Amino acid sequence: MRKLIPKKALLLLMVVFCGVVMQHCTSESAEEPADYRLATDVTLEWNRMMLHLERHTKGYRPPVSARAFAYIAMAGYEASLPALNDYISLSRYCAGYESSSFRSQGNSYFLPVGLNAAYAQMMRYFFPDAPKKWRDKVDHLETHFAQVCSKQASVEHLEHSAAYGRAVADAVWRWSATDEEGHNAFLFNFDKNYVAPSCKGCWQPDKRHPMPALLPNWGDVRGFVIRQGDVQTTPPASFDETPGSPFFTEAMEVFSVSQPLSRENHWIAELWSDDLPGLTVTPAGRWIAIANQAIEQARPPYPIVAETYLKVAWAVCDVGIVTWQAKYAYNLERPEAYIQRNIKSDWTSLHENPPFPAYPSGHSAFGAAAAEVLASELGERFELTDRTHEHRQEFVGKPRTYQSFVEMAKENAASRVFLGVHYRMDCEEGLRLGKIVGQKVARLPLHRKEASLLR
Repeated sequence: MRKLIPKKALLLLMVVFCGVVMQHCTSESAEEPADYRLATDVTLEWNRMMLHLERHTKGYRPPVSARAFAYIAMAGYEASLPALNDYISLSRYCAGYESSSFRSQGNSYFLPVGLNAAYAQMMRYFFPDAPKKWRDKVDHLETHFAQVCSKQASVEHLEHSAAYGRAVADAVWRWSATDEEGHNAFLFNFDKNYVAPSCKGCWQPDKRHPMPALLPNWGDVRGFVIRQGDVQTTPPASFDETPGSPFFTEAMEVFSVSQPLSRENHWIAELWSDDLPGLTVTPAGRWIAIANQAIEQARPPYPIVAETYLKVAWAVCDVGIVTWQAKYAYNLERPEAYIQRNIKSDWTSLHENPPFPAYPSGHSAFGAAAAEVLASELGERFELTDRTHEHRQEFVGKPRTYQSFVEMAKENAASRVFLGVHYRMDCEEGLRLGKIVGQKVARLPLHRKEASLLR
């Protein structure tokens, strides 16, 4: 005779079974809408295209690229608003910016089409001097997504959505133009009229690095979240050429780590260099590349995607302004000049020095700011294998795996000492500034309920 299942056990099985069914049903019902999933694809591809454009367009040096990313991400976010009922316009935070007067009508807005049109328009605005090959690729990418979307909404709705996206891009571009110091800065990177202070320990162009100063007035560029005076920098160690002094010790560390530079440190130094125009992305662009990889891996809901790109781009833009203002305030020479005078006359850095002062480190600041935002949006513990330079033959681009964005930012900072272009104090101050800026940007309320509390 078959043994009967006790009633309590049977009831428990039924509860478990119903729980499994309910969980399945809940996951099915909570699946992200198709237009959101496609919007993530559109955003990813345009951010990848943006990095190709900044790499191949003359004049896109780190702060200039960071600013372009910020306005492009702003347009992407604003073009998303008709489909994001819980989010507010950035006109709340951007004085003088007037959001597009072209309004969506009911359910007529198809998000991926609006995004596609906005991004394409912004790429044309910010990279008009890109090589024809890449301008053509912008056209092709816009056409590709237009075709993908062509059967997913009526012709009227598609045209309406594309017109809205272009109107948003136009509004953001008009607002960019009101920032005289930053707008179209790719056309005037180097100030030939700038005269660097002539003093012992002050940065000066030299025979090996004859370029004029890069963007000496960038501290006057309009920021998004950080205003002038919001963030105070810590002065570097007092300049001193006495052996054993704190400043001498900073330089001795740079020299010592190169005698010889270990294979591991050489890999790290070149992997994070990202300061080779035409060959690599910029240091700011590197963190867009990291954001691309993290978004692709995590595939968060589209509203998180839009917020992540906006805040990463705003963070690197604002910290670039803060850092460049400090660079020209302290005007500190690079380690190479100091080491050649005081330690070894024929010593050179692994790569040539950038044409601007050392303190604080821009690489370190960009990385720390972006890492704070990425950790806030995607998690403090986020394992990622960075493949930005995979398959490169010109330098050691082998992928490396990290357990968090902050770990990446710290290694990025250390790489500048290994490369020989920064003192440790440059990098530590860059990390500190980046963390402050990144945290402030990460906390910026974009949800209606959060923003309403600021009134």
